[in-house]
Amino acid sequence: MPKEIYLYLCLLCTSSLGFKFYQNKIPNGDSVPHPCKPNYLWHGVGHRNELGGGSRNPFGEDFDAAGKTWTRELCMKDSDGDGISNGEELGDPDCVWRENTIPDKNAFSHPGVCEPYDSARCRPMNAWVQCEIEDFQCDSINAPGVKNVTLRYPETAVPNLETNYFCMTFELPQDGDYHMIATQPYIDNEYVMHHILLYGCDESVTKADTVATSCGMGSGNCRTIIGAWAVGVKGECAHEDVGFRIGQHGFKYAMMQFHWNNVELRSDYVDSSGMTLFYTPDRRPNDASTLMIGQNYLEIPPGKDRVEAEAVCSAEDTWMAFSGPVYVTRALNHMHYLGREEYIDHYRNGVKINSFTNEPDYSYDRPRFLEYNTAIEVRQGDELRTKCVYKSSSKSRTTFQGDATSDEMCFGFLTIHPITNVRISTCTSWKSLSMLKFYSNEVINNCDRNIFSNSSHPYMKETYQKINTRCQPLSKCLEECKEAVKEIMRHPCMQGDIKEVMKWGARLSTDVEVLKFYSRIESCDLQLLQEEFAAQINRDDTNSGCKAVPRLFTLVTFVILLSWF
Repeated sequence: MPKEIYLYLCLLCTSSLGFKFYQNKIPNGDSVPHPCKPNYLWHGVGHRNELGGGSRNPFGEDFDAAGKTWTRELCMKDSDGDGISNGEELGDPDCVWRENTIPDKNAFSHPGVCEPYDSARCRPMNAWVQCEIEDFQCDSINAPGVKNVTLRYPETAVPNLETNYFCMTFELPQDGDYHMIATQPYIDNEYVMHHILLYGCDESVTKADTVATSCGMGSGNCRTIIGAWAVGVKGECAHEDVGFRIGQHGFKYAMMQFHWNNVELRSDYVDSSGMTLFYTPDRRPNDASTLMIGQNYLEIPPGKDRVEAEAVCSAEDTWMAFSGPVYVTRALNHMHYLGREEYIDHYRNGVKINSFTNEPDYSYDRPRFLEYNTAIEVRQGDELRTKCVYKSSSKSRTTFQGDATSDEMCFGFLTIHPITNVRISTCTSWKSLSMLKFYSNEVINNCDRNIFSNSSHPYMKETYQKINTRCQPLSKCLEECKEAVKEIMRHPCMQGDIKEVMKWGARLSTDVEVLKFYSRIESCDLQLLQEEFAAQINRDDTNSGCKAVPRLFTLVTFVILLSWF
């Protein structure tokens, strides 16, 4: 390894580990907002370098003088001279926080940077603050013959909700046969833009939209991700051997999906952001696609230094997703602000043969596209395993998988080719369940979800009628309801993770009848659990007399506890 690279890596590791250790020494140390880059965090709170390491800022100097400890004196001090105490800025206005506890409030500003950072008062003190975002670097966009087109939303009102997904379909250049080789974001309202996904549409899409509309998580006719942007990304530059086919023999229309993260819940925001596409008639050897992998279910308890989540795109999944070998040229990890580490590993016949990503210092604000000069082959029957690690020590509530920045994600995006060998471009899990199998209508463990979810199907009609006529939603467990519930609970679709994902889908449903059906079933949960415990005790012939007392006491205690909730 060249000496310069070795020294650079050493310095990088030293600074990263240093500031992350000290984040635990101050309230909300891992979630201090950047003073001049909306949606960014300042990770090295005590340093002039926002990533940590190097010279200290005013708060860092005071923190060092306090023995690198959160004292009442340090809390009450106004290190940056903006008229607000360090404690107020970091979410501990009463100076009562102690290490390894959860702060009462969130940090709302930086204790080492005078704010507003560009005000007349603060500007002289903030001459050292770097607010510029680095330029996009991609040599191929300067090659002869490369064209570009910018796709932008018309000025659109941003709803006063924290999480908003909006979609709009655009016509792509159709005057030739091209490869799209790079994308660059055009960000109009940086206060709300969270990410952009560009999906190639199938042949059924034949016209563009004139306005952007709310779309949830996307459109069924536009499934292939051909471009992406997230906070911290300057742009995408495709591998020299691949391009995304657009034009006469490729995607003719693309759907651009915005995620607006309006944490202030303001009703006066508008946005007309978009994306510039660079394309060339000098096509590369391969047409590319993007494979999304990862975990759809997350439940991260509060106050934890380390929580792990895993997902597998299994051997069976890759047989379904691919029609032949595919080749990976690039990988990208994606979590939110609790994310600390992410790894994507490649297995063949149970043996690890590659690591697509190895990011022990993940930063949501600094996403890394990992490029492979030599493409890595993935065969049908291989496994792709994703592992995400989170830190929730500053959280007071459980964090679930979700779309908002305050929620979490655990995904990876792999750029693969050739697109002709890609049947399905998503291979995610829900706990241990393959979502690829689930949505492909495959029977899983004798569960055919299409039959089970169809109340008019001959096999299910009678069972649904029993539930609907004998059970009441949001009610106590009626005696006549229990037998009907017992019957449906024996169904394969009501077992293990399949049952959980069926209920998860029901909670997301807008069909009132679906919601009523599941609330009727759950009305008897407590009673059936009590009966199950009682039956277990009766079956245990070896326990009698005093020997049974501890188990009986445990059951009674458990039932009492359940009744409290």
